Amino acid sequence: MTKRLDGKVAIVTGAASGIGAATARLLVRDGARVVLGDINDEALQALARELDDDAVALCADIATEDGVKSLVQAALDSFGRLDVLDNNAALEVREDTGTTTSSDKAWQQTFEITVMAAVWGARHAIPAMLASDGGGSIINISSGASRTPTATKAAYGACKSALETFSLYTGAQHGASGIRSNVVRPGFVLTEGVRKIFDERQRQRFADMMALGRVCEPEDVAEAVAFLASPASGYVNCATIDVDGGGARPAVSW
Repeated sequence: MTKRLDGKVAIVTGAASGIGAATARLLVRDGARVVLGDINDEALQALARELDDDAVALCADIATEDGVKSLVQAALDSFGRLDVLDNNAALEVREDTGTTTSSDKAWQQTFEITVMAAVWGARHAIPAMLASDGGGSIINISSGASRTPTATKAAYGACKSALETFSLYTGAQHGASGIRSNVVRPGFVLTEGVRKIFDERQRQRFADMMALGRVCEPEDVAEAVAFLASPASGYVNCATIDVDGGGARPAVSW
């Protein structure tokens, strides 16, 4: 039985845990071979062993162009082609406290991981995609923070918004060559990190607030990525898919 991603080769950044790991597992299950990128080498290697011959792990720092370039080269060296780039890695730093209080270092680190990694990714992945079969899919993982401000994390929200705009330009400028670029914008996601911060009672409170009556799981976001990576989304370009369950329930008025 043919799978929707048979023959495809993908790069997933931030693949060691959370949304990235869930995405890598789903892409492989759907027939793709995947290059796993992260700086958490121990968790990355464990996932690569789980996925066996369908995955290659590379401990790479995507805050540098060389780190991003090495992931593209790993796809070509290991699997001979590149079809999908999932820019999933993200960074939230403690010093990112607000518009006037976030440190310069917080802004720079967040910008490098969120925006420049995508810029470098496009710079090196698009030629590789064109050399493969003349097309490819770039998927940029944003956040609800790009449009819903909070009391802190100004750099994170602003950089995610910049990522969305960059994705739009990428798809518009390279679409005619067969390169599609789209955004997946998750809301609150129940990752391993969130499970450590919020106990079961608190997580249930979040679930009760949501329009769908449950909290988003990493696998929910992975499904949107797999769709955008597949031929089923062949005419989807410069789009943003919100994976937030419709947000919070509207207030009940009597």
